[in-house]
Amino acid sequence: MRRRLFGWLGLAGFEAAARLAALTLGTAVFSRLLTPQDFGVSALALIVATVAGVFVGAPFEEPIAQRKVLRMIHLRNSMGAAMAVGIALAFLSLPLGWALARLYGQPQIAPLLALAMAANLFVGHSDVMTGLARRLRRFNDIAAASLAGNVLGTALAVLAAFLHFGIWALLLQRVFISVIKAATLQARLGYWVRPRWAGFELDGIGKYARISLADRLMDNLTFLAFNDVVAYLYGVETLGFVNMAMRFVEPIRGAFLATSHNLAFYFFASVQSDPPRLAGRATNALSHTTLAASPVFAGLAAVAPILLPLAAGPGWQAAIPIAVWLAAGSAIYLPARLVFTAISAAGRPQYALIANFSAMAATIGVLVAMAPFGPVGVGVSRVAGDVAQVAIATLTALPFLGWSRWRRFAPLARGWALSLAMALFVYALGGWLGGAPPWLALAVSVVAGVVVYGLLFALFARETLIALLAALPRSRR
Repeated sequence: MRRRLFGWLGLAGFEAAARLAALTLGTAVFSRLLTPQDFGVSALALIVATVAGVFVGAPFEEPIAQRKVLRMIHLRNSMGAAMAVGIALAFLSLPLGWALARLYGQPQIAPLLALAMAANLFVGHSDVMTGLARRLRRFNDIAAASLAGNVLGTALAVLAAFLHFGIWALLLQRVFISVIKAATLQARLGYWVRPRWAGFELDGIGKYARISLADRLMDNLTFLAFNDVVAYLYGVETLGFVNMAMRFVEPIRGAFLATSHNLAFYFFASVQSDPPRLAGRATNALSHTTLAASPVFAGLAAVAPILLPLAAGPGWQAAIPIAVWLAAGSAIYLPARLVFTAISAAGRPQYALIANFSAMAATIGVLVAMAPFGPVGVGVSRVAGDVAQVAIATLTALPFLGWSRWRRFAPLARGWALSLAMALFVYALGGWLGGAPPWLALAVSVVAGVVVYGLLFALFARETLIALLAALPRSRR
């Protein structure tokens, strides 16, 4: 089992790195061919399509993975419902796009939304098959499908940009990724699920599906409200800078969220009937994930002033402080999300829904309150939303698991402290290297960050390091 786990983690790490590289190279091309206005308009269409896509497959992925007994009829009904919703949304995109174009005064949004919504015809298939793959422990197949979708889809979108498709290339990227990911996952799993329309009579999946849908919907509605408020308070061009900053943070954040949730959910669900063991596994997972994930995003925040201008080119400096805050919030939030994974594995996904609602309120509240301070308020508002979710994860009483607040907070605090120390060192080093070529300053900063964090890890988390080394296959220690 340990060998299999390290194999999953190895492929997941490779997939995340390859996804980041592909999307970063794609963004470097788009940023030189398109304007902040283009990025802002495309963001308005993409976020609406993304929120709509939640209704397609999100209600079914988690219940399929979590359900104790799963039959083919569950898969067929889920697939049929997902396809029906996807087709309905494709037709709905026409009047909705026209209304949004009138609202924002951007005529391009109408056809762009129709194209972005077309991707949802394949999102439902991917979500249902991903739930099945998680249940079958086929995490390698999930990572491979995501890798193929992001690398090949981004490459095709870049080709479209070079062929003068303009802003359409940004929307085609989402369509290409969705199609290739769905096709790859279908081919690797080898299961053909024939859709069956049976309303929402999903034989026990319904209740869990509704809560799972509400959780994912609230998360995406936060992004929708966030984009709309930014466009209203700062303008579409500033939203373009936000979109650029998110392109350097969100791909890694999404990869970490999906991978950590999928792997942890499997190990948590296997002991869902034994609350003390579940709490023990979750505590260990929090410690290991914080020590692994937080330094990645803390380091990204530290090198953003070097990385973003180097990759995006001139004219995008306004995106730097936003990227720093987005990365800092991710360093705090990502490991804490495993608390909700453990609770969901115990059959109580409503806690994640409450956390997402709190994040939405905090994000929009801070965004509006900080409007007089300029675009820096955009990044700070996202951190506020992330901190709100962490507060729910660590301060809420969980008597049904016997999982104390301190056992949830302590592992997180140690990882945060070590990551902060490393990030401050790297940021100071980047300032000292200001006169060096950007590529050299970036390389030195990254290497220095890895070395410094390794030393901090060995000094202040030695027992975790020993446990990880002991779990490695003997040939790799």
